[in-house]
Amino acid sequence: MTELRRLSSLLIQAETDVVTCRQCAKQIAQWLGLPALDQIRLATAVSEIARNIYQYARSGAFHFYLGRDARGSVVSIIFDAVDQGPGIAELNRILDGSYVSPTGMGVGLRGAQRLLEHWDIQTSPGGTRIRGGKAVHPPRPFPDDRQIETLQRDLANAGVADPFVALQEQGSDLLLTAAELQNKQRELEATNLELETTNKGVVALYSELEKTAHELTAASESKSRFFSNMTHEFRTPINIIENISKLLLTGSDDELNAEQLKQVGFISAAAGELAEMVNELLDLAEAESGRMEVVASAFSLESFVEQLRQFTAALALRYPRLSWEVISPDHPVMLETDRNRLFQVMRNLISNAFKYTPEGSVTVRVFQPDEKTIEMVVEDTGVGISEENLSRIFEEFARIRMPGLTQVQGNGLGLPLAQRLAVLLRGQIRVSSGLGKGSRFSVDIARCLHEEDADDLENLSLEGLTVLIIDDNEGDRYLLRRLLEPYKPVIIEATSAGDSIDKLHAVRPDIIFLDLELPDIYGADLLESMDWAMHARVLINTAKPLSDSERLALAGQCAGVLPKGQANYAESVLRQVRRLSGSLRDAN
Repeated sequence: MTELRRLSSLLIQAETDVVTCRQCAKQIAQWLGLPALDQIRLATAVSEIARNIYQYARSGAFHFYLGRDARGSVVSIIFDAVDQGPGIAELNRILDGSYVSPTGMGVGLRGAQRLLEHWDIQTSPGGTRIRGGKAVHPPRPFPDDRQIETLQRDLANAGVADPFVALQEQGSDLLLTAAELQNKQRELEATNLELETTNKGVVALYSELEKTAHELTAASESKSRFFSNMTHEFRTPINIIENISKLLLTGSDDELNAEQLKQVGFISAAAGELAEMVNELLDLAEAESGRMEVVASAFSLESFVEQLRQFTAALALRYPRLSWEVISPDHPVMLETDRNRLFQVMRNLISNAFKYTPEGSVTVRVFQPDEKTIEMVVEDTGVGISEENLSRIFEEFARIRMPGLTQVQGNGLGLPLAQRLAVLLRGQIRVSSGLGKGSRFSVDIARCLHEEDADDLENLSLEGLTVLIIDDNEGDRYLLRRLLEPYKPVIIEATSAGDSIDKLHAVRPDIIFLDLELPDIYGADLLESMDWAMHARVLINTAKPLSDSERLALAGQCAGVLPKGQANYAESVLRQVRRLSGSLRDAN
């Protein structure tokens, strides 16, 4: 808490007393060594308040103090301005600047408040008391009694102020303040120029980062296409090796001797492993590229668990030292999801459990935590996974070395593929494990594959986003407009490439629907002319039949391809828009 030591008191009874108050405030600030501008600010604030007292209350008093903190240092110059006038009406509006008076009343009061760090005002019909002050920074040592007495004597000897001298001093103060304002203005202009230059650099950097991000996306898509194309090409020679080796093993032409049978057996087994790896690579590439289709069908959970039981029983024949159990759900449940993809996920998890359990048990359980979710758990008592390796098991081609296991087969693609398939089924895979304590893999999926999509579309909002439709067909533009209007975007239409150019550059839409067959230019050529930042916002919207190569080429340059006239066109449009709007909001 600040302790106050009084320095001086002045009565305000004449206009010259206003000048005396101003000079007293400035003299105290100068005596403490405050900067010249702080001296002027304090003196100006005191002068305005003293003038208000004289004009509206006709008389009053000013008391000046030094503020001392707990350490004994001067931290402020404080004054009390007291009058017994009629009080200040509309005080709050005067201080917040909303009150307008034809006489100018209140302007000086509000200005004084802005010049000071300390401010408190109390007013009533019986009078007004204003306490204000200027901070002293850094704090000064508090003067002793002798120094204070000297100051008080100097203030008393100053006598009645000469208005003409005071006017000259105020003119000098104004010149000093004006010079300081000019310096501040120059500093502000320099700062603004620096900020403008920095902003241009940030914009350029952002554009470069956006371009780099799209280049990385294109590179990832190229990798996926490479995997997809190459695995398709691998399948033919692998299939030939597999089938010819089977012919040799069955002795269709001539019987093989024991050594030859052993060698061909190795070839057949290796071809089988290679075929499995190729299939997993193909599935992984399709899942990464977003081209993998999931086809929902209705089936009972009980029948699916029976399928898992049959698979586990066949697999267990290779592991005679293991016990296993597949536990059925306790009540009938219907699923509506992709049965084949779900089985692929569970097959990978169950196979891994057997591979990494030299002896002990493997258990598969099925739960229904709530109405919308199914949980399938695969537990084993195997070697387990160390904490540092838990984050690596879902990396492609990651092979974790396990103590005591040297002959485990695999290519490191099973778990990454299972995780991606689980995501496609609106779910996820969770794992808990400890070295030597076994592992527990849990798969949570949506019971109905498309139910969550419907919920997402109900909550879709495009408010604040701009959609540009480039299409010369009025009916197609109308259909898209009616589909999107309920979600409140700003919709702009263009009937040709030429009509769209100014809109693309002036507005920079968030989402662009682009028809390929425009009257003045082919849509793909217009896409090629756009900067890279725009490509990720373009949805090709076309009725033109596309070959696989055309579709792949377009997919690498835009956000998606929407064939007009497909059975679920409206749902596909909204799903693509939801995906794009989500990525736009995440980026912001």
